[in-house]
Amino acid sequence: MKIAALVLLLIALLLGGLWIAYVQAPEPEVVCEHKIAITLAEVGDQHGGAVDNLIDQLKLQCVKEKRKLLQLRGKIVYARQAKCILAAETLSAAERCG
Repeated sequence: MKIAALVLLLIALLLGGLWIAYVQAPEPEVVCEHKIAITLAEVGDQHGGAVDNLIDQLKLQCVKEKRKLLQLRGKIVYARQAKCILAAETLSAAERCG
């Protein structure tokens, strides 16, 4: 009986570790803020005064898109894409994430 309990505990710990490693993902807001920060860093000082409204609209659209991806494709696909975007250093690298 103790061996069965130990085996079940090990399985539960393994599944918990796999969940954290592969499925745990940042919120869509965090992913979109990083993507916008990359965009602004690449654009530099070329943007004008109307950029703030455009950034707000871009963030809302990005969050909506990420939530839709999460619903339609599942948490594992979203987690893979979100981790890829957060690891990206350039906008082209972030766009290759999917």
